[in-house]
Formats: sequence, structure tokens, C-alpha cells
Amino acid sequence: MFVPLLRSHSGELPVKKIRVEPGEESEARQQEEEYYCEVCGKEISEDEYEAYDGMCWECWDDQMTEECEFEEGII
Repeated sequence: MFVPLLRSHSGELPVKKIRVEPGEESEARQQEEEYYCEVCGKEISEDEYEAYDGMCWECWDDQMTEECEFEEGII
């Protein structure tokens, strides 16, 4: 499979091409899709990022615990 390296301003097909082996394309995409907890910076999965509002489970749990304690007047 050949993937265009550059596209000209006129929209013509590029002159330079690079060869991408089967499997490398999806591997490259996976490397680009890294997610990090917005609180502690730990690398997390996309599912965890989406499920816990951009946080790892530990930070999300800490935040929920703090909110519950504040609402109940414990803090």
C-alpha cells in the first residue's frame, strides 16, 4: 500500500510516495491516540478517558469522594 507524502497546491497526486507495510498504518494510528489523565498525567485508555471525564479512575474517584463529603457537610 502506498500513502501520499505530500499533496501539491493544485490538488494533483504527489510525486513522492512512501511504502507502508500492512499493519504499520493501524500501529501508527494507535501510537498517536494516547490519552492522559488531566489531573495526574498518568497514561490511560480511551475508554477510561471518556468514561471518567478525562481522568483516570483513581483521580475521578477522589474527586467524587470529595464532592460527596462536601455536599454532606463532612468537609
